[in-house]
Amino acid sequence: MKLFKKALCVLLAVLLLTASACASEPTEEPTAPTTTEPTTETTVPTVPTEAEPQNINMITGLDDMGSSSLSRPVGIMVANNDFIQDEQVGLTSADMWVEIETEGGITRIMAVFANTERVPEAIGPVRSARSPFFHVVEALGLAYCHAGGSYTALGKIANSYIADLDVNSDDYSWRDTSYPHDYEYTLRTSGDELTRYMNDRGYKTYAVNEFPWTFGEATGEAATDISLLLSGYQRVGFEWNEAEGVYYKTNTANEYRHCDISGAPITAKNVLVLYSDQYWENDTTIDFYLGGGKGYLFSDGKARRFDWSRDDNGFTMTEEDGSQLTLAPGKVYMCVASTYFESELSY
Repeated sequence: MKLFKKALCVLLAVLLLTASACASEPTEEPTAPTTTEPTTETTVPTVPTEAEPQNINMITGLDDMGSSSLSRPVGIMVANNDFIQDEQVGLTSADMWVEIETEGGITRIMAVFANTERVPEAIGPVRSARSPFFHVVEALGLAYCHAGGSYTALGKIANSYIADLDVNSDDYSWRDTSYPHDYEYTLRTSGDELTRYMNDRGYKTYAVNEFPWTFGEATGEAATDISLLLSGYQRVGFEWNEAEGVYYKTNTANEYRHCDISGAPITAKNVLVLYSDQYWENDTTIDFYLGGGKGYLFSDGKARRFDWSRDDNGFTMTEEDGSQLTLAPGKVYMCVASTYFESELSY
C-alpha cells in the first residue's frame, strides 16, 4: 500500500511538470530569423565646397544685403522733369528703377530698394502716386512711398492691400528749399524715416511676392547702344560700357548721361523694356493696361525677347522656351512704354 502511494505521488509530480512546460510554450510557430544581405552601396562623403552666398538681394541677385532682417522692397516716386533731373537726390543708389509716362509726355521714375535700410539719408524730390506705378508696386509686392497722388491712383491704393507710405506730411519727410524750384519739388525722405513709417503702421517687413526673374549667364545678340521712346516727348538710351560691365542710362534727346545731384550716373546691368497699350484715365493722367505681351531684355551687353504677363499673382516673365527669365546679376532698369512706340526701339 505504501509502495502504491509513493508511485502515485511520483506520477502526479511528473504530470504537473509536463503541464507547466506546455503552458510556457508559444501557441504559434516561431518566426524564422531574417537575414539581411550586405549591400554593395557605400555612402559617399560630401565634399566641402565654398559656402553658398547668403543674404542675396532678391532684385539684383547680388550678395550685398548684409545682416539685415528686412526683405520687403520699397519703391519711391521721384520727379523726373527735365529741369529737376540734375537735382535728384539719392536716385543713383537704387537697386532698380522703373520709368513710365504719367502725363503729357512727362515720365517719372520709381527708385526701388531691396529694403528701407538701403534707402540713403535723403532721396527726392518725392512725387505723387500714379496708376501705372501702382500696378507695378502691387505686382512686385513693394511698399509704396509717394506724396499724395492722382485721384485714380489714390483710389486704387485705398482698395488694395499694399503697404502705403504716403509722406505728404512732415511726419516722415521734410522740405529742402535750397533750390529755386516750386514747392512741390522740395520734399525729401530717408531710409530711417521709411523704416519708422513701416514699423509705426505695422506693415510686413518681409517680402510678400517673388520677383519674376532668376539669375545666370546672359545670352543673345549684341546690344551695346539702345535707344527707345518712352513718350512723344521723352527718349532715353542705354550705352554699354564693356570695361565696367554696365549700361549707362542717357537722356538721348539731350545726349547726356543721367546723373543725380552727386554727379553719380545711373548704371544698370540689365534693362527691361515692356510694351503695353496705354489710355487716358482722365483729362490729365495716363494709365497702362499692363496685362502682358512681348518684352525686350538687354543684359550684360546682349539682347533677346521674352514674354511677360501680370495678374493677381504678380508678374510672370519667361524666356521664349517657357522657362523663367534669366538676368545677369546686377542692377535693373525697367521701362514701360506704349506699344505705339515699339517701332522706335533700336539697338
